[in-house]
Amino acid sequence: MTEEAESLAFRARALAQAHPLSSMASRYVRSITDEEGRSQPMPEAGLWAMAAFTNGYCLRRVEEEEAGIVANLPAGADDAPNDAPNDAVVSEVLEARATAAAAELRTGEGREGVVEALDLIVASEVKRRLNRWREEVDDRAWAELGEYITWWVVKGYALRVAEVAA
Repeated sequence: MTEEAESLAFRARALAQAHPLSSMASRYVRSITDEEGRSQPMPEAGLWAMAAFTNGYCLRRVEEEEAGIVANLPAGADDAPNDAPNDAVVSEVLEARATAAAAELRTGEGREGVVEALDLIVASEVKRRLNRWREEVDDRAWAELGEYITWWVVKGYALRVAEVAA
């Protein structure tokens, strides 16, 4: 791993300990935490998803800071109440853009340091969230749990890309 990737991952994890999410992203992460907690076999999965998402989101924020990008969210988007009428529409648009951004990451597009930093964050999340269960699950389940964490880290990063692009 490069020094750049290690620095990006460290700064992203540090930022994730603050209040790093926009209001829109906060609403999104609360909904995934609730949904994942109900739908996954282990209730902790909702908390894992939230933490992984937040770390990925923060990596993008650190990248924006380095590049001098100032995020100008749509007027009022960050202040909208939880039951804003256009929330569903905004979520659909963000979801589509986030899916496209995630696909770009999977094809390896983007700065190499960022992809390496994503890998470091995923490895850290797997170690922190899953290591205690390594002996209890078979290799296939272990790989699936790793993919689950990876998905939410990438999703957080991609949602921030979509949010700023909106």
